[in-house]
Amino acid sequence: MGYAGTADSWAALFPNDLVPKIIDLVLECWNTFHKPSADELEVPITRRFCVHLRGQKDRSRLPFNIVHESEELKEGSGELLGRIDLRLVHGFRDDVYFAIECKRLNVVSNGKRSSLAGDYVEKGMMRFITGKYAGGLDKGGMLGYVMDGNVSDAIDSVKGAINSRSTDLAMPSGTSLSACAIRADLDHVKQTSHQLSGKMFFIYHLFVGL
Repeated sequence: MGYAGTADSWAALFPNDLVPKIIDLVLECWNTFHKPSADELEVPITRRFCVHLRGQKDRSRLPFNIVHESEELKEGSGELLGRIDLRLVHGFRDDVYFAIECKRLNVVSNGKRSSLAGDYVEKGMMRFITGKYAGGLDKGGMLGYVMDGNVSDAIDSVKGAINSRSTDLAMPSGTSLSACAIRADLDHVKQTSHQLSGKMFFIYHLFVGL
């Protein structure tokens, strides 16, 4: 039996009930995905994974489309704000979607490991906070490719980077990277909350290892 979002196809926000289904889809697809080599770059990984996601999404009859590297344009001027790695679109409105930004973590080069947790925050999460991605919406996602397979270590590094930038990330006092409320049983799925323009914005963080 297929799934269906309960929200109207012209609703102003992406349906909340589809978020756990997205999390499950990503994790299940990663389990059957041909894993990248330790030195494969983010863009080719994401392109291959997008193809895999689309196939499983269609088989599961999930009610959204997956668009890869779609351009995000500023309303009015048409200025290019960036390219969203994975845009999941439900319904008929182009401005209503669930964006997933993908980043590599724990990259090993010449025998040295770089956590890249800073880039995860600066070049990933901050795109939601500044409104480059998901402007006017209330949620989005981050997908961390943990290149050395040490997922728990990558999560700790990301948490440290988030804590050091909590003010810039508009996080309520005392909050941090925490267990995901809708998937609390999964240690490698987290969430953060951000106070943006009078509303709360949630980022769901998924960490997957080679």
